[in-house]
Amino acid sequence: MRVKLGLSDFDGQEHRRRIRFPIALGAHYAFAGQEDIKGTGWTVNISSLGALITTAHDVPPGTSIRIVIQWPILLGDFCPLALHIHGMVVRSDPGSSRSLIAVRFAAHELRVQSKPPYQFKAFQSG
Repeated sequence: MRVKLGLSDFDGQEHRRRIRFPIALGAHYAFAGQEDIKGTGWTVNISSLGALITTAHDVPPGTSIRIVIQWPILLGDFCPLALHIHGMVVRSDPGSSRSLIAVRFAAHELRVQSKPPYQFKAFQSG
């Protein structure tokens, strides 16, 4: 089965157990045990069990990874959220400038992020 991903083609059998929703969100990642190797990318799609993200690194399947995804909804209309994920790379599609990796979640948690400085100024002036 040939699946068209938009950023790159991935040849392989469909392994998903949940529907993935196409959404582009900013993502920061680091490899567990190799925190000096970090990068940023974008989600291509996401489900309750995993995500497909772009990376600047070629990542072999079986690699443990930590990902922080910028959540698109604010808590109380002013507090940013992020989805913190620990997972395992289950598929990899190396590209010339960007790679695609499929990550299966081992644990995930939606956390409150610190407020950007411009939001503090808005509260102080009003």
